Amino acid sequence: MTKKQQPKKKPAPKPKPEKRKGASPAEAEHKQPALKRLLFGEEKPDLTELEAGSTTILDILSPTAVDTKSRDYIVVDGIFHAYLYVAGYGYSTTVGSSWLAPLVEAGEGVNLSFTVRRQSKDKILSKISQTTMLNRSRMRDVGDTRQDYEELDSAISSGLYLKDVMNRQGEDFYYMHTLIEVTANDPETLEQRVTEVEKLCVSVDMIARRCDYKNEQAFLSSLPLLSLDADIERKSRRNALTSGVAAAFPFASYELSDRNGIFLGLNMYNRSPVFLDPYDDYKYTNGNFWLGGTSGAGKTFTLQCMGGRLREQGKRVIFIIPKKGHEFRPLCELLGGLYLRLSPSSRDCPNLMAIRRTSLDSYSGLRGLTVRDDSVLAEKISRLIIWYSLQKRDLSDEDKSLLDSSLVECYRRYGIDFDNATITDETGAFKTMPVFADWYEVLSENPDTRHLAVVLSRYVTGSAAAMGARNDIDLNNKYIVLDTSGMPDDLILPGIFWATDIANDLILGAGADLSALIADELWSLVGASSNPLAAGFVLEMVKTIRGLGGIAITSTQGMQDLFGLEGGKYGKGILDSSRIKLIMQMEEQEARLIQGVLNLSEDEVRQITRFRRGEGLLCIGYNHVPIAFHATQKEYEAITTSPTDLRERGKERGE
Repeated sequence: MTKKQQPKKKPAPKPKPEKRKGASPAEAEHKQPALKRLLFGEEKPDLTELEAGSTTILDILSPTAVDTKSRDYIVVDGIFHAYLYVAGYGYSTTVGSSWLAPLVEAGEGVNLSFTVRRQSKDKILSKISQTTMLNRSRMRDVGDTRQDYEELDSAISSGLYLKDVMNRQGEDFYYMHTLIEVTANDPETLEQRVTEVEKLCVSVDMIARRCDYKNEQAFLSSLPLLSLDADIERKSRRNALTSGVAAAFPFASYELSDRNGIFLGLNMYNRSPVFLDPYDDYKYTNGNFWLGGTSGAGKTFTLQCMGGRLREQGKRVIFIIPKKGHEFRPLCELLGGLYLRLSPSSRDCPNLMAIRRTSLDSYSGLRGLTVRDDSVLAEKISRLIIWYSLQKRDLSDEDKSLLDSSLVECYRRYGIDFDNATITDETGAFKTMPVFADWYEVLSENPDTRHLAVVLSRYVTGSAAAMGARNDIDLNNKYIVLDTSGMPDDLILPGIFWATDIANDLILGAGADLSALIADELWSLVGASSNPLAAGFVLEMVKTIRGLGGIAITSTQGMQDLFGLEGGKYGKGILDSSRIKLIMQMEEQEARLIQGVLNLSEDEVRQITRFRRGEGLLCIGYNHVPIAFHATQKEYEAITTSPTDLRERGKERGE
């Protein structure tokens, strides 16, 4: 049967598949006759894939150049790499949560990789038992005065502890290896960073060793291949239990990156970007922001960057600027904002006596509640009396009562009384509002109040008549700068209150729109030069603005002035109402004053005194992070006040 079937089984040559174009090398091998393969060997394709010029995955992943000639580092694609490992004996015996976090957040150019391998519990328990028995037998032959005695005693205790935890608490046994990679653009920077890493390891009770002559092997070990070099694995091996391995994971992070936040700058610890969203009430109890620093520290620059970025997110931003308000004008015009200069010579001062709200119940629109009918006029009169008291400090209770009556009469002549419906006309628009000339007229008509009209005469017939004149200014703009820097010295305080009153009306009347009130040099309203009525008004505004979807960003220069009124009651209240605080460069005396208020450490106080311009310590509760502020080129060109930059810009324009 075999002979009969041989013709059927004889493999006939198949020329068509062999002549087929595009046959793979594997197919060609199978089609090659067996005798030819035996005599001449396997046929090889003319060109390999690499010689043919095809790009493989390895080509894409591999570096273009690697230099391994140095003992201290290797150079991969022009970047210098050095490696350290934590010695097996270099770990602390007891560790807390996130005990590897200091190495993870060591800073720019420092990367950490740790490998964990679980071991068989049965094999490990038997080894621990044998080692413990051996150490006990050796301990009998060692005197208790020798150093070996304590080492053996410690080893026995560790073995018993491992057995107890593995048997009773069900934890597993692991071998852990920690490898630290340090990178830099030049050898000098690399050496500095390696030295800093060694110091950091010592500070957290670890011992790190350099991978001298082993940097190439360490580089390969750091790749995500789970393949450690045998020598590095042996030297860096450390036993750990489940609890220790779990606690090593770096849950804590120095990064601050809110989802919808504005960019502030870079974290000075690890160069990570800092994004802050002060409107996130789930994360921050309130979004109020306080900024302090000496003259020239960069407060004005920082305030403008924050205000511009909030505006670009669609928020309503209102600035109150008592000093150098012209510095805010370029960015305001760039963003299409409204710049108002409150000064005796200016004609764009909004009417202080104008009522801009139809209801005091701003919360009703947010909560869908019935609107209360609390009198807007009564609240407006009380604020006008506060403004008046800033110019005439010795007001008696009788004078305040006379001023109250005169204001009621003044608004009555325009058809406005304590009924909120009288504020608007039939079309719903606000009625014509009185001005200072009307109030002055009412006071002058009564002999008992004629002496009170003297203060207003300056705004009616005096040098500040332009401020008290009737003017129609459309305040429907989402970026407004109220500049009071043109006020004379005796009108600075009432001028700032004037601007604050306008800003308060706009923010409280914004409804559900998110808004930000940014006030520079706050000490002028709540400090030693103010009075309790004005300071109390500002403090109340800062406390209540959060409930209306707004935030208050305040800054101050003199800490002593801020705490100068009534023992610092109002200044301390502003700080307590601001969850987020930023401390820029300060003199040591000022830094010591703020140290007790914010619970700063000695290192942080020294850091504050050594900050450069544009750097500050961001404090949110117990979290303190130093950051360096950064601006885009357009922001810098609009905000900078450097004479050199301004001259260069003038030359470009041909001036």
